[in-house]
Amino acid sequence: MSKKAAEHHHMKNKLFAALGVGIMGVVLIAIPANAGSILPKGQGIDFSSQSNPGHIQHPGGTVSFVNGFGNAFSVTDAPISELHAPPGSHGPAKNGLYAVTSGALNLKTGGCISGCNGPNKLGFQGMNFSGVGSSLTLTGAIAGLGITSPEMLIKGVFDSLGSSAPAAHVSLNEPTNPKHPGTGGLTGYLDITYINPLIVGALHLPFASGEGEITEMFSGLSFASGSWSGTVDSSNLHVIPTPEPADAMLLGTMLLAAAWITRRKMRGNK
Repeated sequence: MSKKAAEHHHMKNKLFAALGVGIMGVVLIAIPANAGSILPKGQGIDFSSQSNPGHIQHPGGTVSFVNGFGNAFSVTDAPISELHAPPGSHGPAKNGLYAVTSGALNLKTGGCISGCNGPNKLGFQGMNFSGVGSSLTLTGAIAGLGITSPEMLIKGVFDSLGSSAPAAHVSLNEPTNPKHPGTGGLTGYLDITYINPLIVGALHLPFASGEGEITEMFSGLSFASGSWSGTVDSSNLHVIPTPEPADAMLLGTMLLAAAWITRRKMRGNK
């Protein structure tokens, strides 16, 4: 496991602990503990609120949710400070680390599909969300990759990626929660519809689309008049480049056609 992957795994473990798994026998995390297991295998790129050297976290941005079935959860202007590319990506930086300036992550889930009506007696609320009508955007500048002013870096939508998991899960705790006062988090899967062409070219990524996973931790949460608010403590967006479905279907068709032509030629040479 690479250093960055280990950091991501540690962050997810902290998230699951912060969300209060097991309180009152309620299953708080509907997404599998090994959440990345439904993603395709392969090397990816990571965008993080942490910067190096020093492993410095950059909190900020806001979270909001109004209780009710069908309502969306949103995160506004969560800071992103670093892009980490895998070793051997042939990018300019030998260590694969690129500073992101003015990085801002904004997201909106699809509608709430379960757990939507408010916290329990311990001040905990766990919610599952669909991907319908969702969005995620990441903007910023990466001078090390030739992106000298803030522009769109990543776009996507929440998606279950063919699994039985919800597209996104959010867990929130009121300040009165005895174990995790005022903390919480989000984890979700993504259909990545856009990767900035300069990132694709500089890092020699195989595709300009992909699948992904986002993990965030929250603090300073409060609940009043049916609404949640708080601050983003940390964010990690993991993206694995994959072809878009239409491209994959075209490639499959071309391979089948090539196999059929080869078979016909072999028969003709007998």
